[in-house]
Amino acid sequence: MNKVTIEDVTKIKNAGNLQISPNGKYAVYTVNEPDIKKNGYNYDLWLLNCKTGTSRQLTFLGKDRSAVWDDDHTLLLATGRTEEDRPEKLQQKTTFYRLPVKGSEASKAFEVKAVVLQAIKVQKGIYAMTVLKDRNRLDPEAVDPQLCEEEADYHVIDELPLWGNNRGFVSGKRTALCLFYEKTGRLKTLTDPYFDTRSVSVKDGKIAYTGSRWKDVITRYSELRLYDTTTGETVKIVKPGRKKVGPMAIADGSIVYAASDMKTWGSGQLCDLYRYDFETKRSKKVWTNKQGIALGGGIGPETLMLQGKSVVFKDGSVYMKGLHHAHGEVYCLSSDNKFRKVLEMPTGGVAGFDVTAGRIFFTGCTDETGSDLFCATIGDAGSLKKLTDINGELFKDKYFARPEYIPFTDSDGVQIDGWVLKPMDFDPNKKYPGLLLIHGGPRSAYGTCFSHQSQMMAGAGYFVFFCNPRGGESYGEAFADLRGRYGTIDFDDIMEFTDHVLKLYPQIDPNRLGETGGSYGGFMSNWLVGHTDRFAAIVSQCSIANWINDFADSEIGVTFDANEMGADPWTDVQKLWQQSPFKYADKAKTPILFIHGLEDYNCTVNQGVEMFAAMKHFGVPSRMVLFEGETHNLIRIGRPKHKVRMFKEMMDWFDRYLK
Repeated sequence: MNKVTIEDVTKIKNAGNLQISPNGKYAVYTVNEPDIKKNGYNYDLWLLNCKTGTSRQLTFLGKDRSAVWDDDHTLLLATGRTEEDRPEKLQQKTTFYRLPVKGSEASKAFEVKAVVLQAIKVQKGIYAMTVLKDRNRLDPEAVDPQLCEEEADYHVIDELPLWGNNRGFVSGKRTALCLFYEKTGRLKTLTDPYFDTRSVSVKDGKIAYTGSRWKDVITRYSELRLYDTTTGETVKIVKPGRKKVGPMAIADGSIVYAASDMKTWGSGQLCDLYRYDFETKRSKKVWTNKQGIALGGGIGPETLMLQGKSVVFKDGSVYMKGLHHAHGEVYCLSSDNKFRKVLEMPTGGVAGFDVTAGRIFFTGCTDETGSDLFCATIGDAGSLKKLTDINGELFKDKYFARPEYIPFTDSDGVQIDGWVLKPMDFDPNKKYPGLLLIHGGPRSAYGTCFSHQSQMMAGAGYFVFFCNPRGGESYGEAFADLRGRYGTIDFDDIMEFTDHVLKLYPQIDPNRLGETGGSYGGFMSNWLVGHTDRFAAIVSQCSIANWINDFADSEIGVTFDANEMGADPWTDVQKLWQQSPFKYADKAKTPILFIHGLEDYNCTVNQGVEMFAAMKHFGVPSRMVLFEGETHNLIRIGRPKHKVRMFKEMMDWFDRYLK
């Protein structure tokens, strides 16, 4: 039996963006595949026969990320299929093609003189589109029109955030909601220049959309609006400054939406479900979230690069995915407002789904597969069936460590879920090094989904262990509430879990422990190095070190940081400093490697640099690897060669100090 290797990351395929045809007979989905030669990814469309469960490839150019159904047998896709559609030219226009699924070639349908992010059919020849707009380039009062074509080498900043992860500079930019009329080529904008559209649902000529409107500083709140294409009327259902709106969908005569007023638990407060009635023009809460379900959430290992729909209306009911106790699930709200669970992935997660004829089709993962298609009869747990095996040949005859569930009760009486992976060729009479993994978020969660990183580590001869400490998602709001307490109860849970693992598995050498994590996990890596010498080596990825500086630097500083720290630099700077790993850098002794993307605007590179500089100043063995062009999502969607180098640096560091 062979081991999962670092280089396997350049071969792992991923499925997502699944959508079922209007007649329910077919589903289209995307498969992406790393291309080591071009150091990027190819994206192609596949067609699933919902009756037989068989798939066939539709496109072969490697340029088709997603598509929407134009009718029962035709797909509409925006893609770079010709020389004229190259990315640099797509800044001025988006070209759409129609592709018959029965085998004909794609033909050019129409062009839109804008950067279109999403298109949804309203009726024949009319499409709702989300379009990227830039006030600084389009507003003649903001910029001299003559200079618009020459200003690519500078950026006008007049609001926060100034940049966004995977998006570059975003000041002045908004996602506008538009209507496109194919016959005339007209693009009608429905939102004002300061409104940023997030999600869209279309049914019977009505368009529901969420988003937020702000000037100068982004808001934590969001709105829900309804536009009627017949009357041209817009109704504000959730008004500004009231709630944070989550997944939503138009149903028969109503809109079902998830929302939170954030009054008790701040930004981390979970959503309840509401129904807005078209006749009464009133909203009513129809389900209170007492179970602690993260609606719209899901397990997200680094192998799930593509997602898909998180909410679907079908046959009178609204279906919504969610995360509960580290399990990916799908829930149903019926027309009489009865709420129930209709799908659970006990050993995996749901990325995106769709519904037809009493069945759920979805992309997701298990402990055995990185990303595949599945189907299940609604409400029948035993009907789950895997329809594809897109990485089967790659992982054939390779060692997969099965996650062993090892929950424990912490010193505060809270149950903490955790798992352990045994190393390849495990011998109970031998001693092994161990690696602790810490998830990001912190409102995220580990589960039993296949992870290339953890399987690669187990294949390299390490015990791998991870848990869901307090601060994480899917265990309720009290469990997740870390506001003003970063590095306290979460640190205690992680250290107690480490003790728990060592007690259960005496084969782990306590003197050869390593730790790694990214984002919040990177924060905790930096925190650990200044608070304990239990670990012999640490790898800190895309980390946070200094909350005072991060407030102004990060794309989420004025929203996430202010909420999570329970303060800002002017109300209680000491509170931010007390929760900053940089404060405790003089206590560090453990060798630590820093990995960071130079275009990470979520946890900006200066955070890692500050901590690295402190380590060098205090004589701690340290190293830093910075990746050009990479963002906060290096471990997920980073360039294949960069991911290989990242993992090699990581494993070389651990091998040096733990083996």
